Amino acid sequence: MTSESDICVATFFRYIGKDVTTVEDFVMTTSLQMKWMSPSDSKVLLAHLERGGSIVRDGDFIRPAGDISAVDVPLAYKPSNDLVTAMKGAPAPKPRDTKNDDGEPDMFHKLMDVAKEAGMEMREFIPSCNKIQKRLDIDIGVAALIVLRDHEVDISTYADEVYEYVRKS
Repeated sequence: MTSESDICVATFFRYIGKDVTTVEDFVMTTSLQMKWMSPSDSKVLLAHLERGGSIVRDGDFIRPAGDISAVDVPLAYKPSNDLVTAMKGAPAPKPRDTKNDDGEPDMFHKLMDVAKEAGMEMREFIPSCNKIQKRLDIDIGVAALIVLRDHEVDISTYADEVYEYVRKS
C-alpha cells in the first residue's frame, strides 16, 4: 500500500511535469499554485517528506526517492489533516468548543448573534473581526465589539462581559 507521503510527492512531481526541482519551487508551487498550505507550512511539509524518505535532497534540488509512476493519485488530491498534523509533529487538534463552562455560547458567538440581530451579514462580520484582531493583536471578542460599534450597534451591555471574558482567559 502506498503511503500518503508518497502520494503527496507523486502529486507534486506530476503537477510540475519534472522529476527534479528546487526547494524554492516546491514551496512556491505547493503553497501558491496548488494552494495546499502556507509557504511556511510547505517548508515543514518538505522537511517531513525528506525525513520520511519520500524525497531526496541534493543541495538545492529535490527529487522523489522512488518510482512515482506506479503511484495512484486521487483526483484533486490535497494533503489530509492527518499528514499535516504528522508533519508538524503535534497531536490532532480538538474541535473548538463554542460553549463556556456554564454551557452558554462563548463571548464571540454571543456577539455573532448580536450582529445577526442588527442585520449584519456573517460573511462580512467575521472577516472584519478577524482583520481587526490580527491588526491590533487583540481578543476576537474585543474585535467583535469594535466591529459592532462601527456599525452603530449599542455595545454598552456587552463591554463589561467581554472585559471579564478576556480577563479570565
